[in-house]
Amino acid sequence: VYFCSYIWLQNTYANIQPEGKPCQIDFDFENRLLWKPFYSKKFPLPNSHLPSIQEPKLLYTDPNKQFSAELEEELLDTIKNSIRGWRRAPTSFRGDVSNRLYGILEQLEDVRLHGKSLSVDDCITRVDSITKGRLVFGMPLHFPFTDVKDVVNGVEFTAIHESKHPDVEFALAVRVFPYASNVLSVWIFICALSPGTFVML
Repeated sequence: VYFCSYIWLQNTYANIQPEGKPCQIDFDFENRLLWKPFYSKKFPLPNSHLPSIQEPKLLYTDPNKQFSAELEEELLDTIKNSIRGWRRAPTSFRGDVSNRLYGILEQLEDVRLHGKSLSVDDCITRVDSITKGRLVFGMPLHFPFTDVKDVVNGVEFTAIHESKHPDVEFALAVRVFPYASNVLSVWIFICALSPGTFVML
């Protein structure tokens, strides 16, 4: 039985017929073999207007910029320490490349919000001048924030930390954009840099 409901002015009906696709449903609401009414003689429709369970006025808290800044630092430290733990080898991070990536993340959030464009070439141009002679492999990651563990798991899933090159270095940038009512948009940009001349972002 495919269960769905249909709200009518005088009643609400539950679909109890096997079909669920609109093109296959019989909309004969008088047929009790097909539709089960919510209100009946035993449970009549109230004469008075039913009150809404929604609050009459929705209140939204302001974006918490302080918390987003603290979360940025926590995520950055946690991800760096996690990468070192996953690799179990000396691991260094390039601050100069990380700073360039940090700037790209604001553009990515703007793209996400307003549908603007940011090409791969734009990203490569920003880091190419300081990564000459290095093969760069990386990607941006976007998360609606729930907890730190989910973000760290997402970074681990990329497997970028698994590079076996003895001279590999990493770049990592974290941005947290705060919105009303504690909604947080988290961006991570992680890259592995090793000797070579190819850039993949």
